[in-house]
Amino acid sequence: MAHITVIRKHVNDNFTVGFYLVDLKCLGIKDSHYVFNISQHEFNETFAHSEYQMPTETIPYIMAHNIIFAGLEFAEDYGFKPHKTFTSVAQYILEEDTDDIELIEIQCGNDQDGKPVFFRGPDDDETFVKKVLAQLEKTAGHGNYYYAGHIDQWDDLEGSDEEELADLSFLENADLWLEDIIENELKKLDKTKKKNSTVFQFKIQIKNVSKPRVWRRVTIPSYFNFKLMHHIIQTVFDWENAHLYQFSEDGYRSETIITELSKDDLGGMGNEVDASDIALSDVFKKEGQKYLYIYDFGDNWEHEIILEKIIPEQSETPKLLDGQGACPPEDCGGPWGYEELRAILADPRHEEHQDYMEWLGLDEGEHWDSNEFNLEDTQSYLEEMFDLE
Repeated sequence: MAHITVIRKHVNDNFTVGFYLVDLKCLGIKDSHYVFNISQHEFNETFAHSEYQMPTETIPYIMAHNIIFAGLEFAEDYGFKPHKTFTSVAQYILEEDTDDIELIEIQCGNDQDGKPVFFRGPDDDETFVKKVLAQLEKTAGHGNYYYAGHIDQWDDLEGSDEEELADLSFLENADLWLEDIIENELKKLDKTKKKNSTVFQFKIQIKNVSKPRVWRRVTIPSYFNFKLMHHIIQTVFDWENAHLYQFSEDGYRSETIITELSKDDLGGMGNEVDASDIALSDVFKKEGQKYLYIYDFGDNWEHEIILEKIIPEQSETPKLLDGQGACPPEDCGGPWGYEELRAILADPRHEEHQDYMEWLGLDEGEHWDSNEFNLEDTQSYLEEMFDLE
């Protein structure tokens, strides 16, 4: 991460200063701000603040220019836009990026293979992390980037050879992030509810999808909260955890909506409750009770949740018992888009057939199997996510 300050002195002896936080590994210009036409006294006051009291090195403007624009271009290649203040004002403090500027090669991404590396910062909430990982999965492609939830995780990778780094790409590093979330949520759980807990057996089925119907049967400790249930559903259906979600009795107009609130939401919209703050046992009271889980408010994947059994025993982990059907692809347009997608894939003469094949990463001769569901592999994956010892 490069903290760059560019200072311009005017003919009236005042100063204009641009500040740029540049992530050369992934996100480009994460932050920028400026002060314009300030006096010598104001200039001294600005740099007297503690936030600027850090070790610095004076470098030629050409080097600073190349660092800033290298980070900008690298991030834009993966669909990440610069900070809004850079676009509106701060970029104009710099020289125009033309061929007249000497080009200096700046290393971006991982030092060994150039793939983007996303470091989760201390202020990055889970919604932001999801968006970044989803964008990298879309633009860099599966297995072509790295995620480190903490700086020390990446320190462990420095010096590894390319083959070892390839083994620690999207899936494993996304799992590290998910394991962090699960571990933190488990620590938050109400221990008094655990003492008197039971086990809930649920059947969860995606609505408006048939031939085959797509469902999973799971058991979950009753003292788990709804945020953990969200991650369990994501895992057993093989969703990518890339969109917002909610639990409710009857959809968007329900009296109470359980969702994930960020620190800036200030209590949500009045009827919203944070998924971390409510246990399953606060909502589910009797066998046969139904509830609704909606994932991705654009595609609107509705999942019907049925409490099949209340088992009078205690458990600390969820289990996948059974299931059927492949999870639809993300961002395919919801149930009706999925139906259209399957029809196009089944018709090699359709004008969009090849486009859909490429979008799903299918080679010639391969096909989308809507029946595919590996129970044992999914069971093992769920167990790994909650085996945190």
